[in-house]
Amino acid sequence: MRARRIAAITASAAVLTGGGLWLHQQAQAKDRPAYRTVALEKGDLEATVSATGNLAAVRTVQVGTQVSGQIAEMDVDFNEHVKKGQLLARIDPTLARQAVADAQASLDRSQAELVGAQKNAERNKTLLDEGLVARSTYDDLASQLAVARANVSSARVAVDRARQNLSYTEIHSPIDGVVVERNADVGQTVAASLSTPQLFLIANDLTHMQIVVSVDESDIASIQQGQPVRFTVQARPSERFTGRVEQVRLKSTTTENVVSYDVVVSAENKDGKLLPGMTARVEFLVQSATDVLKVANAALRFKPAEPPAPAASPAGAPRTGDSPGAARSAAWRQRAGAQGASGASRGKRAQLWTVDGAGRLKAIPVRTGITDGVMTEVSGQGLEAGTQVISGLEKSDAAASSTTTANPLQPQRSGGQAGAGRRAPGGF
Repeated sequence: MRARRIAAITASAAVLTGGGLWLHQQAQAKDRPAYRTVALEKGDLEATVSATGNLAAVRTVQVGTQVSGQIAEMDVDFNEHVKKGQLLARIDPTLARQAVADAQASLDRSQAELVGAQKNAERNKTLLDEGLVARSTYDDLASQLAVARANVSSARVAVDRARQNLSYTEIHSPIDGVVVERNADVGQTVAASLSTPQLFLIANDLTHMQIVVSVDESDIASIQQGQPVRFTVQARPSERFTGRVEQVRLKSTTTENVVSYDVVVSAENKDGKLLPGMTARVEFLVQSATDVLKVANAALRFKPAEPPAPAASPAGAPRTGDSPGAARSAAWRQRAGAQGASGASRGKRAQLWTVDGAGRLKAIPVRTGITDGVMTEVSGQGLEAGTQVISGLEKSDAAASSTTTANPLQPQRSGGQAGAGRRAPGGF
């Protein structure tokens, strides 16, 4: 009887001990934070510089008029292909023809005056030789003869000018190309007194296009002549076009204290899909790497809120009066701060974090390479594709409950790991 009682007491103690240990383990597991993880991947990476620009023809010519008048004829329209010397438009030539006739009449009058002056001078030359005319009288006649000759020359120039203006009433194409713009219609009056009005804009060859891209000064050092370029246009978002850097212009532009430079990108347009004026989203290929390990940038930004539990006693003794835990926390914060300052942000040393089998945090030192703004190349000992690393903290139920029950009129402090799981464009 006594043996049974002892056995029952022993069994009860074992159950209570096991239950207490289980409850303790459950409490520890509940207090342990939950982490979001991402896997290391293997693949290709490209570092690019992005900018926007507008498509345009490589060579365009503005066709205007040098004379004023009313447009009497318009022989071409938008998108028409024209040849060099082809008639594009004609301005009413009435006034120009009248100017030619007037100039010709002035020339005839000057020539008649010249003939009279020549005969008068020859006649007085004979009288001068016979001593019947004073020398001064003959000199006056000779001067009149010279003026008459100058008047004839001036009248001839006026005739040539009037005829040239008459020819300007016919607008001809200066190059082979396509009419991109037509800025006038029949019956419209154009005035060329102050500036040359533009009637047409002709693009020489739309099979070769260019993009003038504005690049920020912080990225211009990465752009070189001959560099490959990819770009997309809003009209065809699913298609990618290619080109290359043709020119990096030295002239800078400052807009709201931001300095930028124009970069000219050349692109082929054999199929005519690209049109002048389209907005292009351009990517300059700066660096590339193939078949490398890469990880999401959020994993490189993650830093634990508390130091991981050490596997062994830390080297060095704590200061007098400090507890071992406080010394361990201070040393960990100093190391983490140094790595955060000179690590992933400069593309050199960094740390990834993972959870071992016992549920403890474990740091993995790595070196970073190129980044595309979302993923970054990493290398280090023991790294392999598929390794799970921490990218942030999962939002706990308590935090979610407090968020939903908090007074919305009071300012709230965001909890959790700062910056965990967020992406900053262009880097970590």
